[in-house]
Amino acid sequence: MNLSKLFYFFIITVLFSCSSPSDETPIVDPSGSTSISLTSDKATLEIGETITFTVTDNEDENVTSQSTILINGTSISGSTYVPLEAGSYEANATYESLESFKIYFTATAPITLTSVNITASSNAVFIGSSVTFTAKAIYSDGTIQDKTSESEFYLDDVLISGNEYTGPQAGIVIARAVFDSTSSSDLPVAVIDPLSLPASFSKKAVVEDFTGTWCGWCPRVSHAASLVEEQTDKVFVVGVHNGDQMANSFGSAMENEYSIAGYPTAYVDRANEWTYPEPSNVDQALNAAVGTADVGLAIASSLTGSVLDFTVYQGFLESMTGVKLVVFVLEDGILANQTNYTSYYGGASTITNFEHNGVLRYSATNVMGNSTTSTSGVHEQSYSVDLSSYGVLVPENTGVLAMLVTQTGRVLLNAQYVAANENKPFD
Repeated sequence: MNLSKLFYFFIITVLFSCSSPSDETPIVDPSGSTSISLTSDKATLEIGETITFTVTDNEDENVTSQSTILINGTSISGSTYVPLEAGSYEANATYESLESFKIYFTATAPITLTSVNITASSNAVFIGSSVTFTAKAIYSDGTIQDKTSESEFYLDDVLISGNEYTGPQAGIVIARAVFDSTSSSDLPVAVIDPLSLPASFSKKAVVEDFTGTWCGWCPRVSHAASLVEEQTDKVFVVGVHNGDQMANSFGSAMENEYSIAGYPTAYVDRANEWTYPEPSNVDQALNAAVGTADVGLAIASSLTGSVLDFTVYQGFLESMTGVKLVVFVLEDGILANQTNYTSYYGGASTITNFEHNGVLRYSATNVMGNSTTSTSGVHEQSYSVDLSSYGVLVPENTGVLAMLVTQTGRVLLNAQYVAANENKPFD
């Protein structure tokens, strides 16, 4: 019995001596940081700007102040750096015995304003007509930004309000734009008296090309027209289309008046068919635009959205009878596949996205002309047309062709052409 009590007491003592509250919660031995990472507040900056670095460990603790940051292998003081040269840089960090992966950043030269460019909606305007100026800033990285609203505009060194100017009298004014203390170069703008006639008018010519995208031989005339336009700006080419997406009632009326029997057919100054092969007879068109005439035209045009407003001024150095005025609206840059049987344009059977220019879209008069006052002096006629009603694709690609013709409408006396939003004086 005594031995049994003694054994029992021994067991209880051992159990109590080996157990404690601390044994129930395992002791964790913290090992500290095992890795670090380096980040920056920007990847690209300009020379002279500051980049700031941050170092964190694997437990997301910020250890930047205890770390060393190296740029291209050289340690820096603190956690910020200001590059003094353009180029690519590498950065990494060390903390105790740990090292981060490398990160990279780029320093660029500061972007500075290098020049200001001024343009005008027209370099020649009639008295009472307005010209609008645009200013663009050109920067050292090659970018161009429109700064019209932030610029000042000067006419003959006098600051104007806004960017629009109306010429009160004939003469040359000098326009200049200033943005951010940088001035543009001078831009001369001519203000013209539309009632002032020259001693004579330069003779212009017109080629009316009856064509169609389905017509395989028509590229021959297109090529001939391009040869003419390379040599002069006094021959205006009209594309009168048949049987394609550019055909319209105005072209059909012309085909009837000219009794067109085959395609291509082209007329020079309405009176003479362009002799085949047209590319070998470009002088026929060029010679029609030589010398002077006693009648001439000037045109002022303004485009607002799809609405084209224009005034045609007709100048006569002497009184005439039986003169008619023809006014067309033409569109350039229309892309459409063109059938081709010729060797021109690479000889392809189909010319993909062939550019059709001078396409007749609208006639403000009868296609053979309306009677007009033809006494000595200047007579004007104004028009307004919504181009969206006549199949025009890009209003900015349109222009106005005006012609003075004889009573029959089949003899051209003179012509003038102006692009939309531009003015063309007597010349």
